Amino acid sequence: MGYRIGMLAGYRITRPEEAGRFRADLVQISVYRGMEGNPERVEACAHACMGIGRPYVIHPVNYSLLDEDPQTLSDLKAMARWSDLGFILHDEATAGGGRVSGRLAETLRKNLDELKSLVPVSIEDAVNVRDILWFWKNFADSVTLDVGHLEAAGIDSVEFVKKLDAGTMGKIDFVHMHRKYRFRGGLVDHWPLVPGCRELAALRELLKSRRDVRAILELNEDETEDNLKLLYALDEESRLFRESRLSGPEPM
Repeated sequence: MGYRIGMLAGYRITRPEEAGRFRADLVQISVYRGMEGNPERVEACAHACMGIGRPYVIHPVNYSLLDEDPQTLSDLKAMARWSDLGFILHDEATAGGGRVSGRLAETLRKNLDELKSLVPVSIEDAVNVRDILWFWKNFADSVTLDVGHLEAAGIDSVEFVKKLDAGTMGKIDFVHMHRKYRFRGGLVDHWPLVPGCRELAALRELLKSRRDVRAILELNEDETEDNLKLLYALDEESRLFRESRLSGPEPM
């Protein structure tokens, strides 16, 4: 599959047989701390993606770079061996939910730099979402904007995108797409997108400035195919809007 011009759309997988399930530009290999054999699972999924020529990014969930257990960093390095587009990791906070500083900040930078020497690392808003701009400014070279997490934290995702400074906007490489709806399974988000939802409006706003982002669906429902169509329709709408602005009549 060749690369599309503009936004790339994808979905997450946890098993190798899912790599070619839907027509998309890329996939996200998601593994969760506590599952058995995550490095081996990433390797199997990576081989499946490479076998069909599908780009992929790896997202180890609940792997904290503040974890003092050396096995955590060892497992991350083992997974980094199979990197393609890079790694997505969550932001960090203190045990009380505050900003990391002092010794914790030194530990975070040391472990992050060690991992970045092996693989590009993108930081997602997931832990201290309301203070994510500070974390991105201090620790992130690449940003994963999770629109659903913004909404779950009570943040208007459209207004958040509108107010992004140029520096942060330029760091955004990936966007996680899912919808806040109602409480279930400990979460209020990771529901499928629907036409007109604010999460899609936030992506529309982002595409006004960044046409080259990779939008990845993270759904707990099996509506991936319909949601991919929504993403591609939005990308086409954005392309037509930009072209109309560029080809419009010159000002008098």
